[in-house]
Amino acid sequence: MLRLGAHFMILVLVAGLVLLRESRQAPLRDVDERFADLLALNTRSVEKRPPVTLVEINEASLKDHPWPWTPLDFALFFQAGNNFQPAALATDEILTWDEPESPSDTLSKLPQYRKILREHLLHAPKVLLGAKLGFPLDPQVVPPLESVPFLERVKGDISAIPEFTRIAAQAEEELRLSITTGFTNVPGDTRQQRTVPLLLRYRGQVVPSLTLQAVILYKKLTSDEVSVDAGERIRLGKDLEIPINAKGEMRVDFGVGFERFGMDDLLLASAQLDAKVPTKVPLDTIQDKLLILSRTDPAAQTLCFPAGLHGSTGELFAAGAATILSQSFPQAAPAWVEIAIISLAMGASWFATSSRRAPVFFWALAAIPAYFMLAMTVMGNLHVSLPIGLPLGLALFIGIYRLLLIEPAQVKNTSAQEASTKEASERETAAAETAVKEASGEKTPEA
Repeated sequence: MLRLGAHFMILVLVAGLVLLRESRQAPLRDVDERFADLLALNTRSVEKRPPVTLVEINEASLKDHPWPWTPLDFALFFQAGNNFQPAALATDEILTWDEPESPSDTLSKLPQYRKILREHLLHAPKVLLGAKLGFPLDPQVVPPLESVPFLERVKGDISAIPEFTRIAAQAEEELRLSITTGFTNVPGDTRQQRTVPLLLRYRGQVVPSLTLQAVILYKKLTSDEVSVDAGERIRLGKDLEIPINAKGEMRVDFGVGFERFGMDDLLLASAQLDAKVPTKVPLDTIQDKLLILSRTDPAAQTLCFPAGLHGSTGELFAAGAATILSQSFPQAAPAWVEIAIISLAMGASWFATSSRRAPVFFWALAAIPAYFMLAMTVMGNLHVSLPIGLPLGLALFIGIYRLLLIEPAQVKNTSAQEASTKEASERETAAAETAVKEASGEKTPEA
């Protein structure tokens, strides 16, 4: 039995090392990623909702205000939002209008609408408008350098952070005088959007994305209070650190809920507030909150979120800001956890050799839901996602291999039979040798 148990432990060790190596690459890596997404979506790790509210430009809003919106439509948002005294107002939409493409009935009113929008922007305490980085149409032409908010306190290698050489789109110049700009670039070469960009580069300078800029505004910080350790973290002030990867991206916790309602609900609540009647939208969902306006209609849901969900860039930015402000950063388990899992599996395999087949297989299957509950608890309390490919593979390996292994009782019976057969064979051999000697006249030694 000692040799059988050691043999089983070595096999489990080899299987664990193989699974550990394969979990670093596809397809097992994707299995662990999907498991982490499942944990985040089904684990409410934050009791108090973060101070982020998404105002949706949904299908109901577009019925009365068809897209594209005019400056007056956006002015209504800033006017209604200001009534509730939010900490900051933001939108990822590019507030610029090409007059030749505007409808004829609104073309003559555009100057007036722009003036109304500008006045509401001036009255707002803090405003963040979307902009987009890009590249010139002609690579040989160097576009003029424009003034953008950039971060000075940056350390480490920033070569992996996406770099752009041109501001492809931004709000009109007359609107940018009293507001802050945040860049809305999102990588388009990913199947599932698990991360949100926080850092980008413009002509060699590191600039904050709309998500990071929104948090900076909400926390009332200056660029001097923001420091970046490329590939590791972003420090906001003295009490907040954001883990990032080499590309300046942060993993989003889609399980952190935030308030959201339609643009029509905001306008109705603003009218009710002016009339001094109870509002449809609770005041505490807007007051002193970060208010983000973005499209969420089906045409704008171009991103694929975890668990097969689809959403818009605005929903991604809101979820990213909620992750930061709630400090709920999903992280992968450290390497020692995987080593501990392999060690526990080796110990279980040692005892499995002295147990019967059915109980071992049963406990191997029962360990899977128990591990799932443990993973949910760890995610909820520590925001750490445990691996699933390695423990699942080892549990199945131990259970199936033990089913194929002969029973310990059979091993003992077989050993006893082999010993008995060997002893009988030796006796027969000795008797035959004695008979041969007697036949040849030799004397056998006396006992």
